[in-house]
Amino acid sequence: MQLILVRRRMLLLQAGGFLVLIAVLWMNEVLDLPHRLFGAAATPVNWVEGLIESALVLACAALVTAPSHRLLRCLRLRLLQGILPVCANCHRIRDERGRWERIESYVRDHSEAEFSHGICPDCMRVLYPEIPASPQGPDPASPTIGPGGC
Repeated sequence: MQLILVRRRMLLLQAGGFLVLIAVLWMNEVLDLPHRLFGAAATPVNWVEGLIESALVLACAALVTAPSHRLLRCLRLRLLQGILPVCANCHRIRDERGRWERIESYVRDHSEAEFSHGICPDCMRVLYPEIPASPQGPDPASPTIGPGGC
């Protein structure tokens, strides 16, 4: 849902920018801005020139917005939203089909996130009481446990 709003906002901003450009072109054509602002020689309104310039701006708008629209439509940004049913004991998540799966699998399959495992200081004290706790906390450069517990 959020990606759709981002796509709409981006396309509206692009379209708005091109519409402002067309408005400035027509203001220049009708009000003869160089004559009024800089004292240049006055020129008559040229409707054909204004229409051709507007068509060129619209063609540029199509060339810019079409790839942006395709890119945003194809973007594989997936967001987890709403309430996720999580088991209070094993912390597995119930998916849309009613199956319970590990939180790592669920998040990996429903988003672009990946998991890396480590051991928090509290679990380290419980699981490995023989290893003294580091006074500064865990070393950020220490290796983490990968998939499969290795």
